[in-house]
Amino acid sequence: MPTKNRTANFCSWGFWIQLITFMLINPVLAKGQGIRTLREVETAEIKLRRLGQTESKVDLWIDLGTYYLNLPGELKADLARAMQLREQAFALAGKIEYPKGIARSMVLKGSIIRESGDRILGAKIYEQAIAYASKMNLKDQLAAAYSAMGTLFGNEGADLEKKITYNKKSLALYRQAGNKLEEGNSLKNLGDYYNIQGQPAYAIKLMDTSLAVYKAIGFKELQGVYNNMCITNISLGNFSEALKYGLLAEKTADQLADTSLQRSSINNHLGLTYYYLRNDQKALDYWLKAKNIAERYKDPGYMQTIIANVATIYVRMKRFEEGIAELKELIKKYPPTDTQMKLRIPYILFNTYYDIEQYGKAEPYFKTLIKFHHDLPKDDPNQIYLYRSIIRKLIHEKQFLAAEGYLKEHEKQSIQQKNLLALSQLHRLWFDVDSALNKPWSAVAHYKTYKRLTDSIWNNEKSKQISGLEIEYQSEKKDKDIALLHQKNQLQQVRIGNEERVRYFFIGGLVIAALFVGLVYNRYRLKKRSNLILEQKQGEINTQNELLRKILGEKEWLLREIHHRVKNNLQIVISLLNTQSAYLDNEDALVAIRNSQNRMHAMSLIHQKLYQSDNLAEIDMNWYIKELVGYMIECFGTEKKIQFILDTEAIKLDVAQAVPLGLVLNEAISNAIKYAFPSGRKGNVKITFQTIESRTCRLSIADDGIGLPVGFDAGDTESLGMSLMTGLTDQLNGKIEMWNDNGLTLQVSFVQHKELLLETANLGH
Repeated sequence: MPTKNRTANFCSWGFWIQLITFMLINPVLAKGQGIRTLREVETAEIKLRRLGQTESKVDLWIDLGTYYLNLPGELKADLARAMQLREQAFALAGKIEYPKGIARSMVLKGSIIRESGDRILGAKIYEQAIAYASKMNLKDQLAAAYSAMGTLFGNEGADLEKKITYNKKSLALYRQAGNKLEEGNSLKNLGDYYNIQGQPAYAIKLMDTSLAVYKAIGFKELQGVYNNMCITNISLGNFSEALKYGLLAEKTADQLADTSLQRSSINNHLGLTYYYLRNDQKALDYWLKAKNIAERYKDPGYMQTIIANVATIYVRMKRFEEGIAELKELIKKYPPTDTQMKLRIPYILFNTYYDIEQYGKAEPYFKTLIKFHHDLPKDDPNQIYLYRSIIRKLIHEKQFLAAEGYLKEHEKQSIQQKNLLALSQLHRLWFDVDSALNKPWSAVAHYKTYKRLTDSIWNNEKSKQISGLEIEYQSEKKDKDIALLHQKNQLQQVRIGNEERVRYFFIGGLVIAALFVGLVYNRYRLKKRSNLILEQKQGEINTQNELLRKILGEKEWLLREIHHRVKNNLQIVISLLNTQSAYLDNEDALVAIRNSQNRMHAMSLIHQKLYQSDNLAEIDMNWYIKELVGYMIECFGTEKKIQFILDTEAIKLDVAQAVPLGLVLNEAISNAIKYAFPSGRKGNVKITFQTIESRTCRLSIADDGIGLPVGFDAGDTESLGMSLMTGLTDQLNGKIEMWNDNGLTLQVSFVQHKELLLETANLGH
């Protein structure tokens, strides 16, 4: 490639990189009050539990909803939580007639819907919020609704105009309301938008005003506005000012321990400033820091811009393959979605391939740029970079006359944008074109203009300012480093002192350990002597224990045999009664014998269970009740007529309590079967046995039959069954109760024997 073209290509990189100024707009608005950390979320949730139905509760719900809305990543769970909080706020605000809360919750709903992807519905909600806030004369909330409406529009063309219009309305309302914080936010945002629109000079005025408003109210979080002033001064070619504000943004963020996504934007703009200052290594370092932060927050917009910047610096450092690799990663992982990035990637690739003289590979990207050139309006700020690419290709192909027309359009737009750097590079190219066309006087004039503009950008005074800023910033960092080293030195001295104390403690510990070992050895000898005596006594105890085990085994065998024989005797009595009933014709006598048989069987079941069980002391009443009910159903043949419902716990009783309780249950079931359901009536009997307190048990037999007669008194009855139940309950030291409740309910309450409870607890441990 000819030397002249080499020079032109080298100059082009400083020129087209200004496209970055339109790519990365800081999304983090300055905030005063609000919830931004997990600790603040926890505090707010505790406060919410204490608040009543008040306006403060509505505001706190909305603040929490805004926090979840603004969490990075736009996760569905976060948006759902934000909407839940918003609905609570809206409902309470309506209930207590709190117009401000209603308006704020409407704006929040629109923002949640917008973030979920439904911009049309979001716009409708914002319009409702605007109408309501206007009707209620809520200036702050109306301003917030206008500002939110502006977020629906992009950063290009007519969309950008609408965004600016809504934010102007918002600014005017905040000023009327005297809301200085939001006035500062609105001024800063408008400065962003005018810079994107290609009016950096006006953007600087807005940001200066914003900074003055912030400082007047003592607002400390100024890193956002400093960051925006940095990028806007880059657009104007004021690199010393850009560096000043970029370093101020970094310093303020450090002081406030800001770890948000905003740090990525600050690092990106500082990298861009150093790019223009031709300090490639610092530019790369800052851009790599910005990339790491953007990756941590998984923000595709930031990643697109920063990867493109990294690719740019690699190309200027002549690390072409690394630059191309970065762009391929960008296309694969973060496909561009807006016009500026769709334009920027082919722009970088076209210029990269021209730098390495691979013109064939550059051709497809040039065709893409030409298409953008025809599709975009002539006054679009991006045209300045497209003109540059076209001029570069025409010079390479020696179409110098054709290049003149693009040079004029390029000049016109550079003057409109007050872009001194672009203008200086343009006149350098014009010098090349005029030289090729044999226009020496015109070429000299363009070269003089190029030198004059370059000198105005890179004069000695500005170089001194830049050096001074860096020295000042580095000095502050060194002072901090010295203070940190001093603290580390103090910590080291403390650590050394601690180590000396530990050493003394260790030596003292060794002495104590030696004394302890001596004592232990002495105790060991005494213990060994004691163990010999204990072993002899233990032998005697073991012999006695063995004898006791044999006696205990014999006792258990005898008890088991007793239970077995009692059960057999009861069965014999039942059989004798059954035989006797065969010789009786008297119905009352037969009924009495049958009742006696049932009572005998109730007692027999207990002794049968004890004989068969390993535990000779207690009965599982859950099993016993099921067995007894089954026997009664079979005995009376009531399975089709009466339905028994059992709800019993696995409570264990000893024989002294199990026998009387079983007899009570037998009498109650017999009475229910005989008298509760006359004339073939069907019904239900529910038997419940449970522990109601720590030691109190309760047996309940409830039927849905005819119940007790009116005026029935259990104390006056001469019924044997009732007398038995009363006497058996007294034997249990319990209480028997009866009442009508859609049938008869009989309830027996008593206290379980303490000895059995203690034994069960010991077995459990």
